[in-house]
Amino acid sequence: MAAAFQPLLPPHTIPPPNPLERKPVRFPRKNGSVSALLRDTISLTSWLLLGALLQGIGCLILGPRAILPTILILAYRLTDHLLMTFNLTRNRYLDNVLLTKGSPQLPFPNGTFGAEPSRDQIVVFHLGVRSHHPLGFLAPGMKGIVDSFDRMMREMHADPETAGLLGLSTFLKQEQAAGNELLSIFYLRDYKALHRFAYGDSHMKGVKYFRKITETCPHIGIFHETFVVPRGHWEAIYINSEPTGLGDTWFPVRSGDGREEEKSQVEVEVEVAEKEKQKDKEENGERVFIRPLVEAGTGILRSKTGRLSVERMEEMRQYDEMIGNMKI
Repeated sequence: MAAAFQPLLPPHTIPPPNPLERKPVRFPRKNGSVSALLRDTISLTSWLLLGALLQGIGCLILGPRAILPTILILAYRLTDHLLMTFNLTRNRYLDNVLLTKGSPQLPFPNGTFGAEPSRDQIVVFHLGVRSHHPLGFLAPGMKGIVDSFDRMMREMHADPETAGLLGLSTFLKQEQAAGNELLSIFYLRDYKALHRFAYGDSHMKGVKYFRKITETCPHIGIFHETFVVPRGHWEAIYINSEPTGLGDTWFPVRSGDGREEEKSQVEVEVEVAEKEKQKDKEENGERVFIRPLVEAGTGILRSKTGRLSVERMEEMRQYDEMIGNMKI
């Protein structure tokens, strides 16, 4: 029997906000930054010209002293990065990097991993928006779109377990000098979760708002793409990378579920005690989330063929072919 996959990251426990009241909890996620979106509103040359204008105004008012803050900030940043480059100080850019080879695999409800790659289906949903306007995301109508998106996010993050949301990644396209499209990638448990999201109150309000402004704001473009990926038909690998994409998802887990194996009396007693402990935690509102990243440097996860379960896919193809050729 193949050994179970080994997780790369420990579980994350979220204490209850109020021990006397059990409420849905948000899974841990990084706060997004608006700096990239703001930077993309106008081109780099326009930002440089704007900076030059402000510096020129400063020099007119304060004289040569106005350039002193610029020199000091640049000197600090240059020194800081040179120290990191020559390993004299800690490289902050490696803080959240996993210096190994990892692959995302779906955990069992008890937080353990089996030995079967891509053992269940996943749903990937792309939602994108772009402003074809000189003002970019400051264009007319865009505030309503952004507000609608924020409402959707708040609704899903308020109770990700019920919503079926596993994670979300946001990317900014880089084809144009400015005004690129913004893409959000949702990872969901199943199609039912996506269906609930599509017909949820916040999403339907967003759809109605967009239909309302379509004629007056033709510069706003939106799109979505849906991928319902069957078991055994998806794979991913991350080498010396921060958790990202499917690897940056969170799965709610609990003790005492999963497959039963033959255990000694002592192990049974320990397991019963752990179940009682976990039950108390859940009654108090404490939740545990786990990331899907597991060690992929050895075993079946080393290759794309293994991660995709190609042998099982071939068996399914042959079976479908055989059934298709049968005369009924």
